[in-house]
Amino acid sequence: MSDQMHCGAEARQFPRLSLPAMYTLIRVRTKGETRFNHTGYIYDISQTGLRFELDDGIQPGTKIEFRALLPGSQTTTFSASGHTVRMHDNIDEPGPVRMGLVFDQFKTDIDREKLHGYLDRQSTRLAKAA
Repeated sequence: MSDQMHCGAEARQFPRLSLPAMYTLIRVRTKGETRFNHTGYIYDISQTGLRFELDDGIQPGTKIEFRALLPGSQTTTFSASGHTVRMHDNIDEPGPVRMGLVFDQFKTDIDREKLHGYLDRQSTRLAKAA
């Protein structure tokens, strides 16, 4: 299996796709906020969630809404909501904080289809390159 597409040590229902963080973008707001006032980068993504970083950590269990931009020959954007499930960094240390997020709901069915299509295209591309 390519190092681009990998499963974690624990059993996962869907494989994660590693992304070049500098070419991804996520805009985040906590549930109830009117503005997307946090901007960060996505490190990996699957059909059920993603790992991302922001300058300020968001506590596990917090419900958020986000817009994501994924890289590739065709730029893919989608919107969804979810909740943070873990922090990967020490929040007391300076610098960006990486977090895990589980999707709760896509904004529309089209947003879900955009993500699933993107993941399918990327896994096909990686399989051909292997």
